[in-house]
Amino acid sequence: MIGLGAAIGSLLRFELTLRIKKHFKENWPLATFLINLSGAFLLGLMFGSHLQVNYFLFWGTGVVGGFTTFSTLNSELIGLFNNKHLYVGINYMLFSYLGGFGLLITGYFLGKLI
Repeated sequence: MIGLGAAIGSLLRFELTLRIKKHFKENWPLATFLINLSGAFLLGLMFGSHLQVNYFLFWGTGVVGGFTTFSTLNSELIGLFNNKHLYVGINYMLFSYLGGFGLLITGYFLGKLI
């Protein structure tokens, strides 16, 4: 169940990444940024709405877990720092981590309202 969800999530991430990179060519890793922030919000929403365990395992752990990508975020950060894009790297790191946490909390409280 989790593996099927993860396969779906990673395919969604792959497709979305291709589409975003096709239309937005810039130094900011926009695809990973949007994917991780939306995933943080969705996880908060699911957790706050108290999904049944099996639904959470499929949707939260599987789909959203496969959709988001902590490893790509960190390798993009290393790449930015190695290529002397310090300002962009610091902003990307701050907006990703703080924004992700903020959206997780927002999703959680919205989920409690459902």
